[in-house]
Amino acid sequence: MRRLMHIWGVAVFLLWTVFSLPARAEDLRLDDLIAEALKNNPDIQAAEARAAAAGQRISQEASLMDPMFSIGYQNEGFEEYTYGEAEDAQWMFSLSQTFPFPGKRSLQREAAFHEAEALRAGAEAARREVASRVAQAYFDLFLAVKELDLIAARTPLAARLEEAALARYASGTGAQEEVIMAQSAKYMLLEAEAMARGRKETAEAMIRREANITDSAPLARPAALSPAPFPYTFEELVDRADRNAPMLTERNSMVAASQNRLLRAQKEAWPDLTLMGQYSNRGGGFEDMWGLTASVPLPLFYWRKQGAAVSENRWSLTGARRELEAARLKIASEIRDNLAMVRASDRIIELYRNALIPKSRQGIDAAIAAFSSGRMNASEALSALKAPFDYELVLWQQQVQREKAIARIKALTGDLEGHP
Repeated sequence: MRRLMHIWGVAVFLLWTVFSLPARAEDLRLDDLIAEALKNNPDIQAAEARAAAAGQRISQEASLMDPMFSIGYQNEGFEEYTYGEAEDAQWMFSLSQTFPFPGKRSLQREAAFHEAEALRAGAEAARREVASRVAQAYFDLFLAVKELDLIAARTPLAARLEEAALARYASGTGAQEEVIMAQSAKYMLLEAEAMARGRKETAEAMIRREANITDSAPLARPAALSPAPFPYTFEELVDRADRNAPMLTERNSMVAASQNRLLRAQKEAWPDLTLMGQYSNRGGGFEDMWGLTASVPLPLFYWRKQGAAVSENRWSLTGARRELEAARLKIASEIRDNLAMVRASDRIIELYRNALIPKSRQGIDAAIAAFSSGRMNASEALSALKAPFDYELVLWQQQVQREKAIARIKALTGDLEGHP
């Protein structure tokens, strides 16, 4: 029994200290992973390429249509080439340019500018989404590693408890059920370890995918968490999201682009002007000729073409405004949910850290003494042994849940550091 008490004491000490170790220089750090993902993630690169391509459309939309140069020949009769001999035989050269109705090009340029702004905001949203996904996977990896630490600290004690139960059964002072319980506890730890390793591998695979890490070298151990206070109110976070959320920037830009497209469609019935200058060379001493022509389109099919375009763009503007409203509601709801999660985790962490875990550790000492004197059976001893490990696991789960919620909030509001 004295040996068992010594082993339990060592296990309790490991449980107390295993998570208070400082981060080593080679520990895996979240900031480094995020920087790597922002540099290498293909989703971000694709979004940035689309934004860059959209920026090239602005000057295109603001430019005039290409001028049209024409060359032609007019002959008199079909029998022979009559240039210089017949008065109407001539070479003809013309140059034409179409000028859109005033305001059309500026509206097209503004619409293209806002559409490019929307795609730039989409690229920023992709960067924040990738950073958030990296953080989620990192914290999942952190939790899996901590759970494996807890299992490693508990496994030797479970093995020693099995040995003690077997010794008591062999000496006739213990029941066979105690042996079965001790062995079951050992096998349940093996099952928990296998599941935790599976979660660890899943989190590592997610990190590798998001950061585009192609080498097969194992990832380092995640650095220790350093939870910081989160004093922000719901109203403060929503206000920051209104100013910084890429989704809202994107939707606002699409509303502005739709407004310009609608105004452009409303001007479509106003005619563009095409000017054409023509020069005719007749040769043979005949006088050359020149001409100037102005032409405008006639909107004879307005209700089926220009009118339908106005209606289309009006509906598009309505849809863009509704999407903006929906995005605001969605962001406010996500902030509220995640902030509630942070606050709930803070309360649970406080409860476990200051009450449940210290008391459960005190219970181990009492259980050891009772089991040694035969006043406690194996089931009660196992429960007393299991409680502090379970409480520690819940504590880490809540801390990870809290950090993941904060990461999701930051994806909407931007970095909160230095903004009390």
